[in-house]
Amino acid sequence: MFKTVLASVDVSVPEETRALLKAAQEAAAGWGATLHVVTVVPDVGMAIVGAQLGQDFGERSRHAAQAELERALADAGVEAEPHVLTGTVYDRVIRLADELDVDLIMVGAHRPELKEYLLGTNAARLLRHSRKSVLVLRGN
Repeated sequence: MFKTVLASVDVSVPEETRALLKAAQEAAAGWGATLHVVTVVPDVGMAIVGAQLGQDFGERSRHAAQAELERALADAGVEAEPHVLTGTVYDRVIRLADELDVDLIMVGAHRPELKEYLLGTNAARLLRHSRKSVLVLRGN
């Protein structure tokens, strides 16, 4: 059914990441699909904020996220092509999905906080804006 699957994880939430990785691996294996996994490091936004954090903050954040993603994949026993990007989560995931020409994006969802009721979650934005199929896995 699907030939290429992209799972979007937040490595700062290890339990959700592990659950999503396992589900993505099972789904991809069942379809005989190639699995890609992405995590997105938010950018610092305004230049004045970035200046306070130091010039190498972004690069250090990317390296830390890369190491955490590789550790999460190894701990879950999942073989996938890892991707670490910087920017707005839903925008970068949609762009990567288009670049890779994936058939399905898998993303986790959690109970929204008040601000997310007003602005929307990344999962909701992926559902609204992506031209790809999106599967949202709900947590507990």
